Amino acid sequence: MPKPTILLALDPHSAAFCAAIKRQLQEFPAEQSCLIQTYTLTWDGQTFGFSGELDQFADTSFDLAQTHSKQAYVSKIRTQFSEATGELQTALIELLKTANQSKEAIAAKRQGVEISSTHRIYLMLSVSNQFTRGVVFEIVRLIRWLFSKYFTDIPYSLEALLLLPGLFTQATTTDYGAAYAFLKELDYKMTSGVAITGTQKAPPFDNCWLMDEQIGGLKDNLSSYADALAGFLTVEPETNGLLIGTQKVRGKIPAYSAFGYGELFFAGETTINRLSAALAADILMEQFLPKPEFTPEAIRKCLLDAKGFVLSEDFSNAFLGLERDNGKPVWQDFNPRIEMHTGQAQEYGMELQRAHRQFENKELLSYKRSLENCCKQLQATLTAFLDRTINNYADATPRGLHEVARLLNILTFLYLELQTDAIGDQSQNLVTELRVAEAFLDSRLQVTINQEITQKLLNQILSLKSRQQQLQDILGERNSEEQLQELQTTQKQLDTAIADYRQGLNAEVEQTRQIRFIAIADAREQAAAAIVVAQNHLTAIENQLETATDQLNELLTEENQFRSQYLVIYPIFIATALFGLVVLIGIFNQSTLLLLLQKFWANLVSYLLWIAVTILAYLGILWLKYSTNIRGRIQKVQKQIKRLESTVKSTIVELRRNYNEQLKLEYDLYAQNLRVEALNYLIKTVKQRAETLRQTLSNLSEMYNDLVAQRDQATTNFSEVRLTVLTDADIDAYYQSFLTTLKTETFTQERISRSQSWKISAEAFKNQLIPFTRQQFEQLSNLSIGEVLNQSDLIAQNTANLRLNQLYNSANLLLRIQDIDTNLNPTSQRETTLWVGAKDKEQIFAFYSRFSRTLTALVAEDEQRLCVLTRSLGFPAYFLSQIEFYRDCYERTQSEQIDEDENIPDLIPEEIGSSRELKLAYQTLLLAIALGLLSQHSQGDYQFNGRSIGKDREEIALALATEFTFEELYGNLDERIETFERDFIYHKLQELGTSASYLNHYEGKLLDHLLSEYNPLN
Repeated sequence: MPKPTILLALDPHSAAFCAAIKRQLQEFPAEQSCLIQTYTLTWDGQTFGFSGELDQFADTSFDLAQTHSKQAYVSKIRTQFSEATGELQTALIELLKTANQSKEAIAAKRQGVEISSTHRIYLMLSVSNQFTRGVVFEIVRLIRWLFSKYFTDIPYSLEALLLLPGLFTQATTTDYGAAYAFLKELDYKMTSGVAITGTQKAPPFDNCWLMDEQIGGLKDNLSSYADALAGFLTVEPETNGLLIGTQKVRGKIPAYSAFGYGELFFAGETTINRLSAALAADILMEQFLPKPEFTPEAIRKCLLDAKGFVLSEDFSNAFLGLERDNGKPVWQDFNPRIEMHTGQAQEYGMELQRAHRQFENKELLSYKRSLENCCKQLQATLTAFLDRTINNYADATPRGLHEVARLLNILTFLYLELQTDAIGDQSQNLVTELRVAEAFLDSRLQVTINQEITQKLLNQILSLKSRQQQLQDILGERNSEEQLQELQTTQKQLDTAIADYRQGLNAEVEQTRQIRFIAIADAREQAAAAIVVAQNHLTAIENQLETATDQLNELLTEENQFRSQYLVIYPIFIATALFGLVVLIGIFNQSTLLLLLQKFWANLVSYLLWIAVTILAYLGILWLKYSTNIRGRIQKVQKQIKRLESTVKSTIVELRRNYNEQLKLEYDLYAQNLRVEALNYLIKTVKQRAETLRQTLSNLSEMYNDLVAQRDQATTNFSEVRLTVLTDADIDAYYQSFLTTLKTETFTQERISRSQSWKISAEAFKNQLIPFTRQQFEQLSNLSIGEVLNQSDLIAQNTANLRLNQLYNSANLLLRIQDIDTNLNPTSQRETTLWVGAKDKEQIFAFYSRFSRTLTALVAEDEQRLCVLTRSLGFPAYFLSQIEFYRDCYERTQSEQIDEDENIPDLIPEEIGSSRELKLAYQTLLLAIALGLLSQHSQGDYQFNGRSIGKDREEIALALATEFTFEELYGNLDERIETFERDFIYHKLQELGTSASYLNHYEGKLLDHLLSEYNPLN
């Protein structure tokens, strides 16, 4: 059952330790960790207080040297604290209330978590810190008094977490001496108690937990110690049966305990994160990010692919549809239904001009709109073709994304000619197609481009490239300084030629654009001029036709007059004259008339023949005159009229054609612009796609780097206390075996292909990749720690046993204890408690029962954690393995301790103290100095019989007591001292006391003891 717990740090180093514990508690089950509140005691030299902002007051250096200058007298600190208890009382009450009234505790209660009514309060302090020694017992008194007055219904335990000096850096003799002084006072108060009320006394702590540098210093092993304390606070079992003071050992109270905590857990989430990140990174590297080849063959292939793109049927057919609307040609010739009537050339020209304007404003505009629609369709078709090409390239090989990005760069490279290695190689891309499209009307516009300069520079570049390749081949066979210099010179020439070519080509392109601009203006002027010329010609011909027609009419009138005069008038006149003559003869001479009639009748045939001959001769004379005078002129005029009529017709046709050509010129120029626009759009789209691909590759590369970082961050290296059953090496080995069952291309087959990757955002890609990779390892999240240990593909059996052994070793006590007087200490309890999931309890208990007979196994809710807590409960302070060293430091710095220490019993029973031998050796050394057995050299060395034994008296005494090489010297000194009279010795000791001002405080005490021992009056 989780208990409300308060962890209170009393000094900056403890505050830093508590802050680390607070951070580590986030890794532990929330039921108990959420009930642990951490605070620190604050003091600015004047005012005391409590704060939950541990980092603000923490000293993470864990360097005791930095605290020496800040130390104050213990008595002064106690006085200041006692004066401030009135103000601290309210703050401490509020602090104690947070144990079960914090937000976390309230939330746990609402979730149905059963919380113990017993509160735990831990005071953490550095035992060498004089400040903590000055305040700790006053805080203890205040806490116990508050519980006796305001929290009487709440059972609680008040325990100390004592940090020994070995945990800190730069611990000096003074620090160890201060620690011993504190432990002496604590031991004394644990026996006698501290005053709670007027008559009530109680031990300051229910238990005192000691920690030293068992696994190293705090600064370098903070996470390990924090894990141990966090685990200790969250899984600590009850300490029932531990009764402090009921049984003493050599008169010393067994009030101290030590613990060790170890945890072996299966970091399922971390393991899955590492595996999924590794798999995702490999998928990216193997299926999306392989670098393309940069061999000459690969570059030539890319150039051929670019040429194939622009020469493909899809590309060509797309442009064929630019001037076709629903399969029909967009352009329809200008052909108005206007007929020209004679003499109306001017009116015809005006009607034709009106029809031209109407066609230009209506039909031509409609054609342009159709071209616009066709251009949009062309752009869509080209874009779709481009996307299909990109997709095909991307899906072709794992290098597809890089290769298609390179292809797109080639398609839009301005100076493609520079990529060729031989004269005559006609590489093509969209830029070359754009130049061809821009020159589509050059022949019609009579535009001639002078490419002599650029062609000459290109030939020079190709020649230099060939020479460069030859030199490289020669250098590959043999290294020659001359060839190397020539190669460098050739490279410089090549760079210069390329720069000149680019500059020349840019100038040529600009010049060509200006020439085309002028040519288009000239073509428009020529088309308009041709219409004017045709119209004027038509008018002139029409005028000539009218004149010829008038001439013809005059000749026809003359012809009619000729015919009527010679064929009608003259014959009628002659006939009338002859008839009148006959009538006159008949009137005046009838006989003559009859005679003539008879004669005529008799010679009728002859007269008829003469009459016929006369008529024919007359008609012949008339025809000859008609043919030579009138008929020739009429035929000439008629021919002229026919010629003029033909000329009018041809001029009308030419005028219509000129109007049509002018309109067709505007149409062709517009279509040309749209063709160029479509290619520019495609080039722009290709550049956009290339940028998209570059961004995609950049995003994928960044994602790969993030995944590699996530894999590295998903480490199982936690601390020496919290161990993971699977190390990074185990996880990586499992991953390598896993790759044999799942190929990385599965992702591109089932989720996102390379052709889809560049069309979606990086976030969308990641949202597909991460779930896919996590899904491959999701089954691991449900494994208990026992199942992990038994799963051979995850961990070998010998490695599993090694992990369990490491766990047991990591749970060793965080305090070095010497095994003395264990038979005299029946209350001391050393126990090991194991927390394991129900399904793994039998397996794990069977393994660990071989190590400890007192092993207790408890069922844990978390099946992926295996926790071991080792505790040694209830031993006296002198069980510390370094207690003799502590006392020695204390004695050497006793002048710096407070006077109260004189009346406090020593921690170590006199009968077992190993310092007795050191004390006797030190006394022998002082006796030898006083009696002159040891002489001091001018350089400060002490000598005996000419043998130098050192300068430092403390080190000499320690060597006499502990080192084998000094045993003989030690015996000789004792023998020589025994030869002197006691009175003489006392006299010499008095002289030493008055003359030897260099003796330290400890040596002064020893000298006083010797004077007392050799005093003749005693």
